[in-house]
Amino acid sequence: MVGKSFKKIVFAIIAAISLFAFGASGNFQISANTASAKMQAVKGITLHVTGQDNRKVNLTSDADGKVTIHGKIKGDKKITFTQYKGGYRKFTVKAHKNGSFKKTIKIQSATNKVAYKVDSHRTNQLISKHSKKYTSHTRVIVTIKRSAASQASEKASSQAASSSSAAASSSEAAASSKAASEAAASSSQAAAAARASSQAAAQAAAQASSQKVAAAQAASRSNAAQAAAAAAAANNPGEQRYVDANGNGLIKGSVDHIYHIPGSTYYARTKHVVQWFKTTDEAQRAGYRAPLR
Repeated sequence: MVGKSFKKIVFAIIAAISLFAFGASGNFQISANTASAKMQAVKGITLHVTGQDNRKVNLTSDADGKVTIHGKIKGDKKITFTQYKGGYRKFTVKAHKNGSFKKTIKIQSATNKVAYKVDSHRTNQLISKHSKKYTSHTRVIVTIKRSAASQASEKASSQAASSSSAAASSSEAAASSKAASEAAASSSQAAAAARASSQAAAQAAAQASSQKVAAAQAASRSNAAQAAAAAAAANNPGEQRYVDANGNGLIKGSVDHIYHIPGSTYYARTKHVVQWFKTTDEAQRAGYRAPLR
């Protein structure tokens, strides 16, 4: 019984080892089949850039930062340029009937080195649509370096631009200063005009006040003279009085300081009466004389 049990155990162990080995062998075969799959190269197209057969081309620009790339393609009519260093641009160049093409590229400002992927347009389209199926064997990497002369020219242009910008800023500052100066001058003129106007107004007010005081003084003197005349007339009841029904004087005092009593030769002709009197004594005391005739 013990011998039979032992044999069963041995057979079970052998069977398990066999199954494990078979499974491992099957898995390895599947992985090998998966890894053996390969991407396809786009066929029927050849591309040469700048007369070289290699896949990497290094060029140097001229003094203006320009370089002309030329080449030849077969199997396609267009070439795609994709910039991936020193900036990003993508454009297509059409080849001539014989397959030749050329393209002049100018390096962007403030950049000393750029790089482009140059390839068949049809190849690019197929890889873009089926990235896991196709690969390119025609792609050329073109690296363009700015020349020393171009770098010096670029630096001089940058310095000139900086100088021009500084000059423009200085000119703007000068214009602003001039405008501020003119504004200050205008403000000063306006202030001077305001002061002159204020002084003129003050002088006019003072003159008006003086005239008002003089008029008040004259009125006061006239009232005093009239009061004195009235007192004199009251003290001399025998003197003839020339008054109307309201007691107002009727003797006219002319601009020539001549008084005219009612009924005299020039009484009716005297139109500009300076002062009225009730008696001749009142007129004489006021500095008026009788007419000669």
